[in-house]
Amino acid sequence: MSRTRYLDLDDRNEDARELMRERPRDAKTFMEKYELSWVYHENAIDGMVLTHAELLQAFQPTGIMDSSMVHTYQEIRNQKDAIDFIKSEAKSKTPTKYNLTLVKKLYEILYKDLPNRMPPTFRRDMPLHRTYFHDIVQPIQIQPGLEQLFDFMASEEFRKMHTVKQATFSHHRFMEIFPYSDLSGKVGRMMMNLILLRGGYLPVIVHSSDRQRYYEGLRLPATQFGAVIMDAMDNTHDNIFKAFNPAYDETARRKASSE
Repeated sequence: MSRTRYLDLDDRNEDARELMRERPRDAKTFMEKYELSWVYHENAIDGMVLTHAELLQAFQPTGIMDSSMVHTYQEIRNQKDAIDFIKSEAKSKTPTKYNLTLVKKLYEILYKDLPNRMPPTFRRDMPLHRTYFHDIVQPIQIQPGLEQLFDFMASEEFRKMHTVKQATFSHHRFMEIFPYSDLSGKVGRMMMNLILLRGGYLPVIVHSSDRQRYYEGLRLPATQFGAVIMDAMDNTHDNIFKAFNPAYDETARRKASSE
């Protein structure tokens, strides 16, 4: 990935942050909608498509609740709890330790109070029918694979990487390891966004319309997968600029940046 692309993202991120600092009330409204969108697309990526009404019902239960949706609503609330957790962790003055304890914590938050709750034990098989179709390691390789990943994430080499490269590389490798039969994708994306938040970036949303590209990106080398996430980050910036300036023309901006 070219250094120019990283610098462009840095500039756009700072512009977006500046807008939000200057207009805190508008920023609060935008982030409330953004997090609702985040929950929607996180679930859609893994195959659960929700309506706007269902999301609101889960967060602000009023009236009679559809009993058939109770567990779905719990999953949605768990997703919001995981978002709140990484936001809090990102603000902590203590450096985040990327390790198995963090992974298990995210897993447990996402599985809280669900009837099909499974303990955070590593998968023991190679699932034939799953949402993702990229190559994953054999079960015997999960523990050493995670240890190697977390050792690298604690290294000086990793710390010297650009924040976006840290996030995309670690997520790509985590998804190759795919420690759990269920929730590996959600856990991995939460950890990726924690890295971005700690680095001063906004969390990235992989939109459901980009679901196939995301899946296919996981089958590519980490450097190429990074382009998928960086495009999603560009989309976030465009949404902020449009929300704060309705006259903003993202098509013209992208054309100008490519010239």
